[in-house]
This record gives sequence, structure tokens and C-alpha cells, in this order.
Amino acid sequence: MTRVRLIVNADDFGMSRGITDGIVVAHRYGIVTSASLMANMPAAEYAIARAHALPNLGAGVHLNICQGRPILPASEVPTLVDACGVFHPPAILERKLWTGRASSYEIEAEFRAQIQWIKDRGITPTHADSHHHMHLYPAAALPFARALAAENVPCARASVCSVWPRTHSLGGPHEGSIVRRLLVQAYRFVLQRTVFRRFKSPASRISFAANDRRNPSHLRERWKAALEDLPAGTYELACHPGLFERGFSESDRIHAQREQDMIWLTEREFRDIICIRDIRLITYRDLVGTIPAMIANAEVETVIS
Repeated sequence: MTRVRLIVNADDFGMSRGITDGIVVAHRYGIVTSASLMANMPAAEYAIARAHALPNLGAGVHLNICQGRPILPASEVPTLVDACGVFHPPAILERKLWTGRASSYEIEAEFRAQIQWIKDRGITPTHADSHHHMHLYPAAALPFARALAAENVPCARASVCSVWPRTHSLGGPHEGSIVRRLLVQAYRFVLQRTVFRRFKSPASRISFAANDRRNPSHLRERWKAALEDLPAGTYELACHPGLFERGFSESDRIHAQREQDMIWLTEREFRDIICIRDIRLITYRDLVGTIPAMIANAEVETVIS
């Protein structure tokens, strides 16, 4: 019988020490099974050390071309950086991607450099995704696919989303009018079936309506409802746990969300739902079948008891 399998993936591993420590706690004492590491962020080396000490945590790469400095010299990625050699912020980079002013060759080269940086430090990435979902833009999708293929990264985050409650599923969780939401939903479906078809992915990523994502009290109930209602199949729940870090969190626009995620991911109620529903917690390693599952209900039950 097909079971419900769930990857609980924490983004922004290595962005700061507080975020990295939050992910470690949510893995050791909660339901996080996987993390996406940012090679070019201040705490990247710290995250590498934590990953080596956590063999059950699946470590992937959170490819980033919209925050911080590139791994490559700025002179090699001039269309992606400003005059100071720093990546353009998301709003500017999005415009450059839409208007063809961001070089696909530079994007691929920087993606590969970030993957190689992680591999050089003894971590073989289980999967790849990207900061602010930049790899889903048409101008970045092919460079992303080429970089993963060249670096032998076997898995990618699902492009399509399943929205909860399912009564709100028309157009998915995307922003804007119903027409825009349907177009984005169709584009992501085609992307997963064409450009990214060579990579293993969950069937979909669990997501929620925009209004719910902005309301912590609603979002907690949506997480709960989704876990209680998941049909058979393989899914990913992306999350952003983190601990407050003085000097960093004050300027982090989602620091409150990180602290909320941290609480929910370690709550007994969510662990109980996973056990009652017999949801199998896995990592991206399990999608390729080369490494036996290392996270399972038995481990969750050990934490609960």
C-alpha cells in the first residue's frame, strides 16, 4: 500500500548562526529531516560543521543569486551583481531575469560554483532549490537544470504546489488574480514535466493561501490540517526555523516567522499527528534509493517517548 512520505526541509541553512542552530534543534528535537545550505552566507562554514555532525540530516544546496556576494569573482558574473560586487536584491534581479539582462551563462557558472563549494567541504548535496525560488524564472530554469546535471545533483524541489485547505486549490497558492494564479500553476506544472523531468522530486510541495501564510495563527492550523489530510504520495514541507541572533535578526524581515516555525516543528502535537497518520519522514536521499531511509517513524516515536 502506498504510504504518505514527507520531506520536512529547512531553508537558509548557513545564513546565520541563529538560523543554523534553529535548524539543528528542529532536526534533533522535531520533525525537520532535510536542510538547504547557502554556500555564500556568513555562517556557511558553521553549517558545514553542523551537517557533518548530523548524519541523519539530508543536506542540499539553497542556490542563491539575490543576496550577499557570489562565490565566483564579481568580474565573472557582472550581470548578477551591483557596483560593489553584491548580488542584486530579489526585486531587481527578477526584473533582470524577465528582461533578459541576467546572463544564463553566469547563472549556471555561479550555481555550479556554489555546489562545488559545498562538495569541496565533504558534503554531497542530496538536492537543490533556490533562494526566493529564482530558479523557477524562465531565464534561470535551464541554467539551474544544466548546473545540477553537470554536478550530479539527483533531486530538485518540486515546482508544483498542493494548497491546503484543498477547497482553495483553484489556482494554487500563488499571488494575484485567478487568471494569474492559473497561469503560474500551469507554468510550474509544465516546468516540472519538461526542464526538470530528469531530476527526482516529491509529487508536490505543501503550500497555503497567501493570506494564511501571512497570519501565524491561521498558518499553524493549516499545517495541522495538511498533515492530517495528506493523501498517499510523497510531499515536501518547506520551512524556515531559526533562533534569534542579535545583530542579524533585527534586519531579517521574517525573523518572527522563523521563531514560530521553530516552535511548531518541535511541538508534540505535530509529532503525534505524524505518528497517528503513519507518515514516513524521509530525506531526498530516499527518492533516489541509493541510501536506505535514515529518518522514520521509529525515530519520531523515540523523541516523543
